Amino acid sequence: MVMYEHILDNLNYGYKNFDKGEICFIDIETTGFSHKYNTIYLIGLVHYSYKDTSWKLVQFFAENSNDEQNILYQFNEYIKSFKVAITYNGDSFDIPFIESRLKKYNIQSNLKNMESFDIYRKIKLEGPYLNLDNLKLKTLEESIGIFRNDKYTGKDCIDFYNQYVDSKDEELLERLLNHNYDDLYYLVPIMNIFSIIEDAKSLIINKDGKEIKLSIEHMELKGDIFKIYCKTSCKDNNIVYFADNYNFQWVDDVLNIDLQYKKGLITPTKKCLFVDTTNWPIRDCLKDLSQYMTPVNVMLLKVEQKYIMDNIKLIIKEIILSSI
Repeated sequence: MVMYEHILDNLNYGYKNFDKGEICFIDIETTGFSHKYNTIYLIGLVHYSYKDTSWKLVQFFAENSNDEQNILYQFNEYIKSFKVAITYNGDSFDIPFIESRLKKYNIQSNLKNMESFDIYRKIKLEGPYLNLDNLKLKTLEESIGIFRNDKYTGKDCIDFYNQYVDSKDEELLERLLNHNYDDLYYLVPIMNIFSIIEDAKSLIINKDGKEIKLSIEHMELKGDIFKIYCKTSCKDNNIVYFADNYNFQWVDDVLNIDLQYKKGLITPTKKCLFVDTTNWPIRDCLKDLSQYMTPVNVMLLKVEQKYIMDNIKLIIKEIILSSI
């Protein structure tokens, strides 16, 4: 077993919900997809050290299949002090794979004492708020300005590892370590996607010199009503407002808005949800801000699985400004 350690410079970690000293990012490389028949040959993790005031990337590498128990033991000891394990799709792959292999060697897992934060699963829940074609890791990276040319796939690396076990070719080892290194290194700035989601769901409204901060907590459909649930910075409100095609209720810091919506096709193949503002008292303040060509009385709310956030936030803003 060999352990490699790297000091990382200029990593941009912007997720405020976790203390960076309490988390570790984890990514594994395996000889296949079956945690019963295949083995882990490389475990990598990234964490922040307050003592060294720097991020560290640590890799535990198995020189051969007999080394798997050693890297699992060393990894398991290393993570004792952390509270959160961050992965990308790790709840489906990395975590159960590690747990299964630890169990095989009768090693009591320290992962069980940690909270699991699966970036993929969290983002999947917020996917409608993001203007992304898919939630592949590469797509997320490019959305925040990360462009990398990964020459090798996970399958390639399995072949490289099998060749390395026989040949001990240093070039093959470097490929394996670099593949894991890159995946881990970019997981840290990927966390900034949650700031983008937060911004997409937030708006600030200025009314009579007063700033109202608003966060969209949830949106859903109930019958022909498009429901928007919000939290606001104002806690002294008690307003109920009804119009022909929309209404809202604002009690303390909770704001709920109901919009009567319609369904249609925005292109021959794309389904959409929209509001018809023809009879809205605030229609002159509303204009569709999407990329699509729409009639003047149509405001898109959703196209396929993506919310049109600019339109939704404009509707919220104008409803509030006209009603308080």
